[in-house]
Amino acid sequence: MTGNSNKTRAVILAALMVFSVFAGTVAFTGSAAAQAEYAGGAVEYENSSDVWIIEVPVQDGSIDNTTVTSNNVELTDDGDEINDEIDFDASQNASTDGTVVLVLQDNERYASDDLEVEFSGDLEDLGGPHEVAFAAESYDEDLTQDIDSYQGTTIAFYNDTGDEITDYTIENDDYFQNYGSGDNSSVFYVDTDNLETEEYELDDTTYNLTVRDLGLSIDLDETNVTTDEEIEGTVEARASSRPITIELLEDGDAVDGETIDNIQLNGQGEYDFSIDASDLDTGDYTVEVTDDNSFVSSESSTVTVSEAADEEASFENNVVTDQRGDILEFTVEMTSTDTATVVFGSESDGVNATATVIDDDDDGEVTVYADTFNFNNSSADGQVFALDDDSDDEIETRSVHSDPLENLIDAGDYDLDVRAGDDYTDDSDDVATVTLEQRSTDAFRTWTAPESVGTPSDLEDINEGLDEGEITQSSDVANGDVVIHQLEASGFEGAFDARDQEDITDEFFTATGNFTDLTVEEADPGANQDADVLQLDSENATVIADGENDTYFIAYDSDAVTYENGNSIEDDTALDAEFTVINDDDSTVPDYTSEDLDDDENETISATFEVTEPTITVDTPYNVSNAEGQTVSGTTSLAPGTELTLRVRSDDGVSPSFLKTASPVVQEDRTWSAEMDFSEQAVGDTYEIVVNGGNADEVDEDGAVVESVGTATPEPDTDTPEPDTDTPEPDTDTPEPDTDTPEPDTETPTSTPGFGVVVALTALLAAALLAIRRD
Repeated sequence: MTGNSNKTRAVILAALMVFSVFAGTVAFTGSAAAQAEYAGGAVEYENSSDVWIIEVPVQDGSIDNTTVTSNNVELTDDGDEINDEIDFDASQNASTDGTVVLVLQDNERYASDDLEVEFSGDLEDLGGPHEVAFAAESYDEDLTQDIDSYQGTTIAFYNDTGDEITDYTIENDDYFQNYGSGDNSSVFYVDTDNLETEEYELDDTTYNLTVRDLGLSIDLDETNVTTDEEIEGTVEARASSRPITIELLEDGDAVDGETIDNIQLNGQGEYDFSIDASDLDTGDYTVEVTDDNSFVSSESSTVTVSEAADEEASFENNVVTDQRGDILEFTVEMTSTDTATVVFGSESDGVNATATVIDDDDDGEVTVYADTFNFNNSSADGQVFALDDDSDDEIETRSVHSDPLENLIDAGDYDLDVRAGDDYTDDSDDVATVTLEQRSTDAFRTWTAPESVGTPSDLEDINEGLDEGEITQSSDVANGDVVIHQLEASGFEGAFDARDQEDITDEFFTATGNFTDLTVEEADPGANQDADVLQLDSENATVIADGENDTYFIAYDSDAVTYENGNSIEDDTALDAEFTVINDDDSTVPDYTSEDLDDDENETISATFEVTEPTITVDTPYNVSNAEGQTVSGTTSLAPGTELTLRVRSDDGVSPSFLKTASPVVQEDRTWSAEMDFSEQAVGDTYEIVVNGGNADEVDEDGAVVESVGTATPEPDTDTPEPDTDTPEPDTDTPEPDTDTPEPDTETPTSTPGFGVVVALTALLAAALLAIRRD
């Protein structure tokens, strides 16, 4: 019994020990720390230290900050892992036992509304994935300013000491919300997408939050493009410098590789974008822009992409005609390409040049110029082809493949071909014929302009002067007025560089003496005397080109130029102006003369004009009537368009005195006139007429106010008439007898014999008046 009792006691004791150990284990387990859990409200924001972080608060437990590693934490953007954006060393230092703090790399924000964080391993109790709000704007809860924000933006409010925020209110008449950070957090956020575009009071501060509409929009330039074009458009918003992302969408999904990011609106709140359509399938697309702060987005209308036609280049016109030496103009049209290459001439022609042009303004065409003068220029490489100075297009390459000509290019027909692309050896897509005609010198005329107008500085001055009658054709030029020679001659557009500039003074006088010459000399120097020649050059003359019409204007002041001996032009001097195209086959300069001329025969054209004395005259009579609309007129040798100064001033002693002025303009026939009002002047008032203008001497004439212009004031007749002492010769002719028997007159006579009744009455009246006068 004793043995059994001992065994039983031993079993009981062993059991007690087992239960004791189990009980201790149970007691130990029950006394362990509570399990840590995610507290909610994960947010990315910029904290008080200007560091971008993601705060994940923890509740009901604690974590070991050393476990904040890439093994236990995964950050994703729309499902894609982006742990490379986290600085885990800095994150461990920033995290506490109640908060996981993920510090972003390089202190740069990661803007996305698809962020999620998930925990595993040592931190698996925190679970996940959990959404992370992106707060583009962050403010200390203790505000020092009003806040303006655009609807959709998430705003973070933090406590800079790390304390919990409680009972923070945002309200207005129609809205109230109480916010707080919660345990183990010092930040809360407000999604303004849930707020109306209104003003809100912020807690107990004196500051307000104003929510505004960003007004984000996107517009396309074209809604139909081809695969060789670009989808282009403009993004606009009410805010400037905001970061945006642009995506191309097909059926609502983003097209791979067609996202434009890391961009921002300019200072005017705009952004112009382009998307290359060359790699796109044909079909319908839209373009979406997203504001990277608020994630507000806007989608464009539909753009349809269609297959581009084959690349091709052609000419607008297939016949180009001009004169040799001039500048050709032609337009290249392009289809499904912005690059084309033109070729002028060939090796067999002795002239061959190429140029590759680019349609930079995307209008499908490029206007090109070819200078035929430069084929004889050894430095012409690159100078044959050109574009307008203000062209939006571009010449990529240009070359002359032939040797420089010894003379001006021959007249004749030349090929001009074009192909798409930049290889001039490719087969041509189109061919035009260039016909170069013989050049000619067609006309040389003399015009004049008033001294006050001066020499023209551009073609606009010429055209305005012609339209307003200030430049008139004439062979008489008053000394001091402007002389303008009009030369009509083709073939000089290249030599004078007259295509894209109007003032060609230097180019014109550089040619003078080489292949052209301009001489103005005395027409009649006198017997045994050489004619004096005017010294004309770029210092005292201006040459204006109308290259398109092969017309050139050489202008100079007649009293500002001198002869080569230094003397000025005298009044009433006839001058010969002669333009010469020099025939010199042996010269190194091009020969512009016709092949029909003899070797020693120049091509000349001339015009004779006279520099006259500048005069002004006043028409007679100098008198006027005391009435309105009285005309004072005259003539002048000054150029039409000259404005004269006319003054009519009363003589001393006339009361009341008067002064009348006018500014008559010289007409085309060199007359002038002005109407004046003399209705307030008395008959007998006398005055002086004074006229001046231009380079003419002042002229003055005396006049008077009379009752009727054209009838002089009668003077008393004091002359005594001479008596008539001639004795009349007697009439010795015997009249022939009248043998006709008169018919009896049955009429009763009513007049005095020998006088009519009217004559008799007039005589009686005269006698009566004489008697009265004698009395």
